[in-house]
Amino acid sequence: MRDDYQSRQSSYGTLIAIVVLVAIVAAAAFYYLRDDAPAQSQTVTSPVAVGPQTATTSSAAASVAPIVEYTPPAPVAEVAPLPTLNDSDSSVLAALQQLRGEGLLQLLVPQEVIRKFVLAVNNVAEGKVIHEYRPVVSPPPPFIAETFSVMVEGVAADQERVSPKNFQRYEPYATTLALIDSDAAVAVYRRFYPLMEEAFRELGLKKPNFHSVLIAAIDNVLASPDAQGDLLLVRPKVFYQYADPALEQLPQTHKLMLRMGPENARSVKASLRQLRARLVN
Repeated sequence: MRDDYQSRQSSYGTLIAIVVLVAIVAAAAFYYLRDDAPAQSQTVTSPVAVGPQTATTSSAAASVAPIVEYTPPAPVAEVAPLPTLNDSDSSVLAALQQLRGEGLLQLLVPQEVIRKFVLAVNNVAEGKVIHEYRPVVSPPPPFIAETFSVMVEGVAADQERVSPKNFQRYEPYATTLALIDSDAAVAVYRRFYPLMEEAFRELGLKKPNFHSVLIAAIDNVLASPDAQGDLLLVRPKVFYQYADPALEQLPQTHKLMLRMGPENARSVKASLRQLRARLVN
């Protein structure tokens, strides 16, 4: 990560929704790319011809862009003082409950909420995923790989791919994000931003502020390529990998977005674009 930052001003949009989003992406990626639950393999018996696997991106091995510095939200005049960071969970969860995201609280790990969000956001900004200290509950296991037959020079051969049944595991996350009340989210984010910044400073990183890192995380997710065709898999050891080396070299966050399924990925990106537009304009 480069330490040269360009200074820019920003207005403040529905940022707690984005925090939830990138936290979900970060946590979900762990289960997509390193599924701890036993993987299932299903078989499709009809031989099919499969074209080359592609992703619409200018560079498969995409680099993580440098962080642009944004001005963080101005302090909010509080009727009651903020809790300390160590004692903030109950206040944050009560505020999140007022958002209109059906099932939002059921997706969150209710301990160390702010610290886990901040860590998840920073990881997503770097194209990485969280292996420990995850802020969001895992999707229901198991990961499903589908075995099917392909014709290679007139001979049927077995191949594995991501089963479309996996996409259903992540529909609740995408749906929840789409239902979050934007106006209420503005107030929640601005109120608790000082605690987020405090948690961010605890990490000891040479980055301008949490607000800027949050926007970088959004941009990282939006930069992920769109999948075209089957996502073919290989399993050299314990965990699955993409059969296409170009896809396997993508940042971990981009690989997640591909494996989330096209409809879920489109929904997540649409939510992000709308939120980012309100954030920077």
